[in-house]
Amino acid sequence: MHQDPDLETLKRDARRGIPAAAYNLGVWYLREGGDAAGQEAARKAFESAADSGFAPADSALGYMYLRGQGVPADPERAVQLFSRSAEAGFSEARYRLGELRSAGLGTPRDLQAARKNFSLAAELGHPPAMTQLAYCLSRGLGGDPDTGAAARWYERAALAGDPRSQWRLGSGQEHGEILPADAVGALSWYLRAAARDYGRALQDCERLKGALEPGQVEEAVRLSRQQPEPAAEIGRVKAIAGAVTEIVCWSPRIFRFQVMVDDEEINHLIHIARPLLRPAVVLNRQTGERVRDPARRSHNARLNGPLRDTVVCNIEDRLARYSLIPVENGEPITILRYQPGDEYRPHADYYDPKHPGSATGLSQGGQRVATFLVYLNDVPAGGETAFPRIDISMPPERGAGLLFFNCTPEGVPDPRTLHAGKPVEDGEKWLLSRWIRASAYTPTGA
Repeated sequence: MHQDPDLETLKRDARRGIPAAAYNLGVWYLREGGDAAGQEAARKAFESAADSGFAPADSALGYMYLRGQGVPADPERAVQLFSRSAEAGFSEARYRLGELRSAGLGTPRDLQAARKNFSLAAELGHPPAMTQLAYCLSRGLGGDPDTGAAARWYERAALAGDPRSQWRLGSGQEHGEILPADAVGALSWYLRAAARDYGRALQDCERLKGALEPGQVEEAVRLSRQQPEPAAEIGRVKAIAGAVTEIVCWSPRIFRFQVMVDDEEINHLIHIARPLLRPAVVLNRQTGERVRDPARRSHNARLNGPLRDTVVCNIEDRLARYSLIPVENGEPITILRYQPGDEYRPHADYYDPKHPGSATGLSQGGQRVATFLVYLNDVPAGGETAFPRIDISMPPERGAGLLFFNCTPEGVPDPRTLHAGKPVEDGEKWLLSRWIRASAYTPTGA
């Protein structure tokens, strides 16, 4: 069979013991032959390069162990490999250690250590680490807040091409927060982020274009195609305020929160979830199997494992704080997308013990005592969360949270919490959902 000459060269050089060739061969196997055989070949190639002290190979192996890609998932082994690679000066591994420290995955959770790792990786020029460091500095994660330093790191990351920070500078410049207010400059940053298909940057571009003259739009497009220069004046990131609580209903207990997540977090959640969206499923009441059901028409992605980065973990902490239930009782955050006509017909989130299939769900941490929803965009028409038995309906409002308790204070399932996601009539609806258990959530793979 004909082999690409470059591949033959890689194989020859790898056999000669050149670690960079073995590493690049492993990358090729993962990219072109991602089946079990390809993953096994990649692992062997990375191990060969790592044995020669090639730091990127240790990091690549760490990521395979983190994801369970061709090897059994082993976060602790991943931490060991990332640590070895980071000590050799590889910035990607240092960044990954920061994320694992932030999540407590394979290592004790330590936000201070996470921030330190982001700082070290950022100083080595790693753009995502710069952005994550800016996020920590702006919110006081792992240490005191420093909104001035946060603004400077957002700018450095944006100049280095990180789309999340590019969007953040666009938002800052639009509102005169990080940069002096300038709609043309803001659009140029949004356009850079949109070129990388980041979050809802494209929608921000279209919104801002509608408010500008054609000549201004052309200028923004021209600027977006140039390498940006550091700003002569850089301000501070706006301090994050706490969510305002509104009592919707005392019985059953339903609460609404203004600004549970901000626009940066919204864009980040959508960005990491979009490529992982799959048709949503439900638990069959008789068998306990996860199945498709016409009553639930949407796509979703669960943010677990390595997807639980610093932003996701910070939101998990926030939802736990406002629900007054320990963070470990929460199931993984799920991001849902409803397109026109999609809906979730009336249903209850608790597991009804009368149904034999509920045993599967109840074995993973007990009853779903509460549900936290957070709306990630405004919906032009439709998409309300309706409680038909108590005649309450809540429209989607970007950033707002809705917490309702599926059980009474005594732990008894409350049928009045029957609720529905009304059909989306126009546009699309993005939603964060987190089901909260009576005890620590213990996934079983079901």
